Amino acid sequence: MGQPDSKRGNAWAPQSRRSFLRRAGFAGSAALSLVGLSACSDDGKSRTRRTPGSSVDVFAHGVASGDPLADRVMLWSRVTPAAEGDVSVNWTLSESPDMSDVLRSGTVVTGAARDYTVKVDATGLAAGRTYYYRFEALGETSPIGRTRTLPAAGVDRLRIAVLSCSNYPFGFFNVYARVAARADLDLVLHLGDYIYEYPGRGVSAEENPDEYGDGRPLGRAPEPPYEIVTLEDYRTRHACYKTDPDLQEVHRQHPMIAVWDDHESTNNSWRDGAQNHDSDSGEGAWREREAVSIQAYYEWLPIREVAADNPERIYRGFDLGDLVSLSMLDTRLIGRDEQLAPNVEQGFTDTGAYADAGRTLIDAAQRDWLSERLNNGNATWHLLGQQVMFGQLKILGAPNASNTDNSGGQGGVFLNPDQWDGYPRAREAIWDIIRGGQAAPNVAIDNVVVLTGDIHTSWAMDITEDPNNPGTYDPDTGMGSMGVEFVTTSVTSPGSDAEPAAIMSQNPHMKYVELASRGYLLLDITPARMQAEWWYVDDIESRNDTERFAAAWQVRAGENHVVAADAASTPKGEAPLPAPAASRAVGGR
Repeated sequence: MGQPDSKRGNAWAPQSRRSFLRRAGFAGSAALSLVGLSACSDDGKSRTRRTPGSSVDVFAHGVASGDPLADRVMLWSRVTPAAEGDVSVNWTLSESPDMSDVLRSGTVVTGAARDYTVKVDATGLAAGRTYYYRFEALGETSPIGRTRTLPAAGVDRLRIAVLSCSNYPFGFFNVYARVAARADLDLVLHLGDYIYEYPGRGVSAEENPDEYGDGRPLGRAPEPPYEIVTLEDYRTRHACYKTDPDLQEVHRQHPMIAVWDDHESTNNSWRDGAQNHDSDSGEGAWREREAVSIQAYYEWLPIREVAADNPERIYRGFDLGDLVSLSMLDTRLIGRDEQLAPNVEQGFTDTGAYADAGRTLIDAAQRDWLSERLNNGNATWHLLGQQVMFGQLKILGAPNASNTDNSGGQGGVFLNPDQWDGYPRAREAIWDIIRGGQAAPNVAIDNVVVLTGDIHTSWAMDITEDPNNPGTYDPDTGMGSMGVEFVTTSVTSPGSDAEPAAIMSQNPHMKYVELASRGYLLLDITPARMQAEWWYVDDIESRNDTERFAAAWQVRAGENHVVAADAASTPKGEAPLPAPAASRAVGGR
């Protein structure tokens, strides 16, 4: 989550996602368990070279899969060679956990130009099928990974975990471990802030060190120890994160569809710059920093590039049979105008520059692409995977037509200019699509579910244009709601000690608000309903395997508003076998 810059003296403009709730007036372990292996190398060199005969594994960063389609999936790994030079890597894919009866195989060559990462688009696969895979290079064999293709038709149930905001120095990735252990998942979504660019250690008091997280007490000081800016910096930070055994395990057990937010580049990034980028202080040109952050992201994530000549374009679509159409949006880099400063005390109103019809959060090409997918898709459910909160978040609620804030503002006072609230005309364009007003067949689109990360907290809400107007929206019946939004909390990034009731009193469309816990969102989807469940871990300062079910809310097909669910959903029966445990420790760097 990105905010304006608190270093510039604006008390309502903190540096990190967790701060905006705190500033809004709502808020008043051990080292790695793998013996002999450290989380991140202190010398910063072993990412690209290992010592022959040492305990550092050739496949020290694990294996991963992602961007599945009905007939293919991306496979990923990285080799750590003893000397510079190209490396040949063999890959095999099987339907058996023991890798017998190999179905597909091949050889790829990697080298320093792509930081020794390996990506394979394994094609010719059957729809809705579980596969197992591994790599071989330099005389060693990688751990076995498990993946799954998307279903093609006749889907009666899907299970998806949704993740966001995994700040390495703030704690252990126990949430990843809990998601990895769910053998019945079809897919994992990561909605951004997969890495953080901050120093993570030893920053000065005036830079508010706990905004970054000092991981040294937990043995989780990230490498490099300074804010990342160059290609080598971004590669080293990705490598550091990929040494975490729980992150490796969630990648090893499930295919992941990921999209970046701002911290994969830097805080509060937008089309032409970022709050946490200063060209005059030695950080170089923004376009160069943006380009190298994108390059490292594509190298280190199992993601399929949409357009090789336009690497900024990460928005893309996935169809899970006739049950789910998933559109992954980019609300961060490709079309976003710069965030505006507050225009009233403690927030902003939809006036002045905020009311400018030309301000965009996504560009016209992405909006047209989304309109086509929503209008022409035949799935029951339309999921929008994206970064920043879509529904309104107000500190003073009022109908759109009111002027009750004593500043001429309409709709009350909003809190966070970095989310869709800060781009009101851009959001209206999305509402217009859902209403059916932008493209044929010009009928309202039912069953739109927005999935959001970024904010380090948990929310379930109706999506309505005027939530404080009882004439157009009834919070008791859901009349006037156009869809729903489910927001996942963070893996480790800190939340808030604010009081949810204070927020909900000004935002009647919000049905569930939880601000303190770390965890993940579990979606259980059938043709009749989509249930969202929030699962939390109570401790990220030690490695542990506990979790708790907190709440469940659902939306029934055709109703377009959230209602409370009776209980957690039951796991699928006869889940595919997990990838077998590695025969040796993996996770060093």
